[in-house]
Amino acid sequence: MSSWATLKIDEKIEAIREAHAKCSGTARTISEKLFELHGYQVSRNAVIGYYARQAEKLKDMPLCGPRAGENKKPLVRESRTHRPKAVATVNAYAEVIEFVPPPVAMPQSRNLTLMELGHRECRYPVDGEKERTLFCGNATGDDSPYCTYHHKLCHGHGTHSERNIDALLRRVA
Repeated sequence: MSSWATLKIDEKIEAIREAHAKCSGTARTISEKLFELHGYQVSRNAVIGYYARQAEKLKDMPLCGPRAGENKKPLVRESRTHRPKAVATVNAYAEVIEFVPPPVAMPQSRNLTLMELGHRECRYPVDGEKERTLFCGNATGDDSPYCTYHHKLCHGHGTHSERNIDALLRRVA
């Protein structure tokens, strides 16, 4: 009898197919059947990992959830829906608050070295490595090391609560 680790891919797939046909189709029951039928000590996580790596070859025998006898739904992640970039939300007082990030045009980089940068010039690296790094060099705001474009690029538009702070302050005041 050989061990699970020494089996070839096709032999493992055949063993999983045989075990899947004789059990409920969960990773736990497949691993138990592999031990009963062939003596392979395979963990539940190893079965899940093998299904993940060999998904194309095992797609006709999907893994099922823990209550496979009740409803035999395959454990497949549904595709995520992407929200639009500008999302309208409604707060507790039914005011519609809409956040639309302001468009900021990408500036033309001045390609300055660190020694050439002056006070209030953008320190965003745009090219090079180590001592040959070149920086944007455009004008910055009062309290930022980056120009407006690179500041937005680095910091994003904030969390939902950060974007709605003005409405919250109006409500409290």
